[in-house]
Amino acid sequence: MPRSVRTPLALALSTAITALLASATLGGCQRTQEPSTYLASARQFEQKGDHKAAIIQLKNALQQNPDLREARVQLGQVYLNQGDAISAEKELRRALDLHAPEATVRPLLGRAMLRQGKFQDVLDAFPETSDPELGPPILALRAEALLGQNKPDEARELFNQAVHLKPDYAPALLGLARLAAMNKLPQQAREMVDRALAGAPDDVESLRFKADLLRSAGRTEEALQIYRRVLGLKPGYAPVHIDIANILIDGGHFSDARAELAQARKASAGTLAIFYSQAMLDYREGKYGAALESLQQILRVAPDHQPSILLIGAVELALNSLQLAEQHLGRYLAANAHDPYGTKLMATLQLRNGKPEAALELLGPLLEEHGDDVEALALAGEANLRARRFSKASDYFEKASALQPDQPLLRAAAGLSHFNEGDTARAAAELEHAAKLGGKTNRAGTLLVLTYLRAKNWDKAMATVAEMEKSANSPDVQNLKGGVFLAKQDLASARASFEAGLALDPLYMPSLANLAELDLMQKQPEQARQRYLKALDKAPKNPELMEALARLATRQGQTGEAGGWLERAYRDNPDSLARGLRLVDFYIRTGAKTKALSLAEKLQGSNPGNADALGMLARAQGAAGDSQGMADSYGKLAALLPSSPIPLMRQARNQLAAGDASGTVASLRKALALDPKLAEAHRILVGVLITQKKYAEALADARMVQKVLPANALGWRLEGDVAAAEGQNEAALRAYDKAFATGPSGAGVVLVHTTLDRMGRRAEADRRLGDWLKEHQDDLATRLYWSSNRMMHKEYKAALEQLDVVLKADPNNVVALNDSAWACQQLHYPRARSLAERAYKLAPDSPVVLDTLGWIYQDEGDAAKALPLLRKASALAPDGGNFRFHYALALARSGDKAAAKRELEQLASAG
Repeated sequence: MPRSVRTPLALALSTAITALLASATLGGCQRTQEPSTYLASARQFEQKGDHKAAIIQLKNALQQNPDLREARVQLGQVYLNQGDAISAEKELRRALDLHAPEATVRPLLGRAMLRQGKFQDVLDAFPETSDPELGPPILALRAEALLGQNKPDEARELFNQAVHLKPDYAPALLGLARLAAMNKLPQQAREMVDRALAGAPDDVESLRFKADLLRSAGRTEEALQIYRRVLGLKPGYAPVHIDIANILIDGGHFSDARAELAQARKASAGTLAIFYSQAMLDYREGKYGAALESLQQILRVAPDHQPSILLIGAVELALNSLQLAEQHLGRYLAANAHDPYGTKLMATLQLRNGKPEAALELLGPLLEEHGDDVEALALAGEANLRARRFSKASDYFEKASALQPDQPLLRAAAGLSHFNEGDTARAAAELEHAAKLGGKTNRAGTLLVLTYLRAKNWDKAMATVAEMEKSANSPDVQNLKGGVFLAKQDLASARASFEAGLALDPLYMPSLANLAELDLMQKQPEQARQRYLKALDKAPKNPELMEALARLATRQGQTGEAGGWLERAYRDNPDSLARGLRLVDFYIRTGAKTKALSLAEKLQGSNPGNADALGMLARAQGAAGDSQGMADSYGKLAALLPSSPIPLMRQARNQLAAGDASGTVASLRKALALDPKLAEAHRILVGVLITQKKYAEALADARMVQKVLPANALGWRLEGDVAAAEGQNEAALRAYDKAFATGPSGAGVVLVHTTLDRMGRRAEADRRLGDWLKEHQDDLATRLYWSSNRMMHKEYKAALEQLDVVLKADPNNVVALNDSAWACQQLHYPRARSLAERAYKLAPDSPVVLDTLGWIYQDEGDAAKALPLLRKASALAPDGGNFRFHYALALARSGDKAAAKRELEQLASAG
């Protein structure tokens, strides 16, 4: 193997190179570059689009000379170009402190502040000036701030002043273009931006806005071309990568959007714009937790960033955190009162809160201005549907469907409205059309099946399921099929369908729950338990399965086992606030006050800004007897949700339960100051005032309800309650009659009947009630009231006539079974015992049912069966005088005189 031979020349060259390298290395340690070299290098990196390298070089310059104002200005510009407005503001303020030229720095500083939403700060910090160089930039900054404060007319005036001083000033022309776009004058907006580009063809912001206009017109490909041109002018420009990502997010191209955001991060990591677009991407992909995290980071540093406030409201709404959603959306709409998207989100929230009237109040002005907004029309239709104004609901849904005829859910909603109007033919036609449009995600088909079930048209329901099964068999379809079989009382076929659903997805909760219900109906609770346990083997940390097992244990009276499952669900999912809150609720309901308070404090400490956690802490404090702590927590909750009456309502209910009438009234009045139409608050308030005998105040509030809720019977009903409490039966009757005329209902006719009965006008009372029931055969609650009234008057045969109607419609109605048994026992009918035994099987822990059956056994002379039941009834309701009296009589008749005497003495001492 030949050896390497080094010649003298080669050796000399090697030695020289080594020496040169060594000296260069040593020189690098001993000598630094001049700051001007770093500045020049930073400019070169910036031109190449390597903004991170530019920032490093500028920081190197500042490390040598922290007071180098040129470096501060240049660094501020780089940060601003990359969308890092917070860092830009910091550097530019340092530059001003170092006496950098104001004409250069102040416009840049103003832009940095505007991008953070600091509109008032800009107006305060940048007064108008007569300086010819600073004048146009300052006027444009102030105009942008006014525009941010939703003052377009004032903004337009300042933009025009800036253009008057400098006709080709691009930022002012761009501002006028934005105003034109806001006023739906796209041609004028294009003219203004073209005028700006004529004077500055490579102005990046003008190019971006032109692309924005194209994007809003649906010309996304042309918009993308301009965005790409901007990247050619400014390689690696993060805001434009974000613009492109936003177009891709809108189009559902999520993976491509993710790649664009990655490019933006390379150029400028951690800017608000990147966090916001990432949050939007996560929101659109259903990753609500990740979206929430990004938005919280934005709002920590820029608490007034309006787009983030709106988006966090949307995210909380998607998470069903209604109180937090209302807090954010309310704050957004306070600053952007006529924003369509924010208005629609708030209307959606009001519908989820069960407030259709509040939703309609929001949607009215929106639809006046945007009558072709399909989403707003659909929301108005849903609000009217929930308010039971079916004809109006149909009108809105049909308008929306005409604008989007191929949208199945709109056709389905219109069909549901027609069904509620009683127009079954039109309903079925709409729903069948919607089902055909629905494809594989056939929600309309599901609605059609449910509609047929409500109409008791089993065959059409089953035929619709069969069609759905052909197009896409799924656990949902099998579960729906099982529901149809259940409606037909075909339990075996229902079970087979639910099992088929589980075969497709062994963890499909609706089918598991339905099978468990069938097991319970067939007296097989252990089979239901084993079914859930088998599923849990496949998913050992599934909290829904553990909670299902807890519910099952609760229904079996196994409170300890139920608690164990809920504790495991939380232990295996410690980051789930919802599981923790459910466990606290369980502890409160089962009397484990110390555990409830301890866990509630832990959850609130981990989630300090969460309204649900704070509300649960207040409940736990109340249960533990910490009235002051509860009041403090509700006070914090009210501060956390200043525009929401919900925490005040919670506080009022707890104060009412604690017997604090004055505190209850104060909380209710605060809640009503926030929402004067809060019917529940008025109802409780009048009730409390009546108990305090403050009849004048109660009457004033009842009449306030009549003003703010004129279409609601509640105001007249409350006035009737006040009059009845004062013993003014004639006045009460007049008010109840007006309530019934305003909103006819079973509850309303009961009030009229009760008042007439109290006045001795029984014939008239019965006629009014009878007329109602002739027209409303299925009003079982009112029929039960009438039977109870007949029993009170010892008219047992007449009572049984009504009870038989109830039991024919609802054979397992415990109240009707128990009352029938009592009436039969009083009439000495032999079927009394069987009726009472049926009631007992359905409600073995009801004191009333136990007392009825026990007394029937006692009357038959079967003391061995009677005494345990009567003893249990007395123990379950120790304050029930009749129960204790019956038990005492049974003891006496059994020969246990001493025990009977003790029971009677306790009864006497209780008053």
